[in-house]
Amino acid sequence: MLNFTIKPGEYFMVGKDIRIVFLGGTAHNYRVMIEAPKQYNIVRGKALEKYAKNTEEREKLKQYYPEPDIPKEEMRKIMAKQKAEKKNGNNL
Repeated sequence: MLNFTIKPGEYFMVGKDIRIVFLGGTAHNYRVMIEAPKQYNIVRGKALEKYAKNTEEREKLKQYYPEPDIPKEEMRKIMAKQKAEKKNGNNL
């Protein structure tokens, strides 16, 4: 699974014809826009769970859980390392 940080207004591509744009949001809600050809069926996970016909169908649905928060001290170390790499020109 791909996991990255993205700012409001930025987007990422899935293949050549699907664009996912992060529009912003609040601490608990995010607004996302998905541009894709009509042949793709894009459905919220909650809708799939709600309309699954039986328990067996519900169990087949993949479940994703948020990653645990990084402790503040570890986050400071990561940010300091990134800042040093950027300052030294080692940033990719």
